[in-house]
Amino acid sequence: MTTIKLDEVQGIVFSGYNKYMANASYYLLRIEDAAKTKAWLKNLVASGQISHGAEKPDDTTENRLNLAISYPGYCKLEADEAKRYSFELSFREGMNSEHRSALLGDRGPNDPAQWSWGNGNKEVDILLILFSKDDAIHAASCSSFEKGLKAAGLSKIDRLDAGAKVQNQHGFVREHFGFADGISDPLVDGFPTVPGAGEIATGEFLLGYPNQYDGKKTQMPVSEQFGANGTYLVFRQLKQNVGEFWQFINDEAARQGIDPEYLAAKFVGRWKSGAVVEPGEKTDSNKIDNSFTFANDKDGTGCPFGSHIRRANPRGVGLGENEAESLKVANRHRILRRGRSYGSYLEDPSQDTGKDERGLLFICLNANIERQFEFVQHTWINNVKFAGLYDEDDPLIGSAVETDRKFTIQDQPLRRRVCGFQQFVTTRGGAYFFLPSLTALAMLANT
Repeated sequence: MTTIKLDEVQGIVFSGYNKYMANASYYLLRIEDAAKTKAWLKNLVASGQISHGAEKPDDTTENRLNLAISYPGYCKLEADEAKRYSFELSFREGMNSEHRSALLGDRGPNDPAQWSWGNGNKEVDILLILFSKDDAIHAASCSSFEKGLKAAGLSKIDRLDAGAKVQNQHGFVREHFGFADGISDPLVDGFPTVPGAGEIATGEFLLGYPNQYDGKKTQMPVSEQFGANGTYLVFRQLKQNVGEFWQFINDEAARQGIDPEYLAAKFVGRWKSGAVVEPGEKTDSNKIDNSFTFANDKDGTGCPFGSHIRRANPRGVGLGENEAESLKVANRHRILRRGRSYGSYLEDPSQDTGKDERGLLFICLNANIERQFEFVQHTWINNVKFAGLYDEDDPLIGSAVETDRKFTIQDQPLRRRVCGFQQFVTTRGGAYFFLPSLTALAMLANT
């Protein structure tokens, strides 16, 4: 089992703090005075305000603070061009660049030109994430932080607040469409939350350790001392069109004479409880087991080939000559999710009128943006020829097909075909960041 320098790694790598931190705010900041910002960074590190993995939060912990830097932000803080160029290309180009946005399917309603942040004069330099245990502590902490922005050489582009956490009967966080979320994060070797050796190599999510791809260390930016124990952070604000989703599901289910819950589960690949849809099931089994592969569902009659969870992680079927090879391929492209929902929850999501915005503050961590996040988004989520399909993208979050989208439900003796629905998720903003180790933050503050 790999030994990780826990006190070097920012805490969000190991935990989204869902258990003890009820509140979260995501500050999108611009550097106005680099010298002042460096002094502020130096103080954050020296005073121990940046959380790290050796800390063990409990119900007495009041706050947790994590900080990531975009490429434009790094350029403002680092004068050495050679050091800037050492970051991976996707990070340097940025999520809103022409090439990356085409790769990610950010076109039409998702085009960066229409984003609320992350483009033009709202490009973000620093992402600061503040977690707190309750409303009162969070309000006081946010107020204190915002009062010190000018002295830190920073201005606020926006502040995105997570919504209240809602759990289902199995203790899983429920997202706005009504389904259990955060179930399938990988078990990473050396993580303190993982007993024994994990299924995925440490180097897939932390630089400076052997990765899953070739057993070597993924290229680190600047220097080994700077890059080690850091990782890349992807942040996207995704608006969920909850009312439109359930309106379509209810109308289409009535048209086809099937249960709306069954149709929605086929779109997602899981029932609302979090149980994967198994062949022959017509109702929620409530059997929660995330250790499954699709070996017993090779025809897709349970969890359809094009469903959201099958695209997001194919698990061991259809990517190689056999199941073992397919699983090896899938495990080279995993991501670690650390986001939260925003907007108020509805007990009945079908009652959403669209008046209030709801969505996901999507965060994922990966050692190589191109091979992990971008690969999943482009090759699995938005690929219209995924798993033998030929004109479909992910029915829940896909954006490759703007209109007249289609979804196939494999079944016996005949498949079902669902047609004519629109995108249910819209990108509202986004950026790529580097999440430095504590040593790297100190180095950057002293350049």
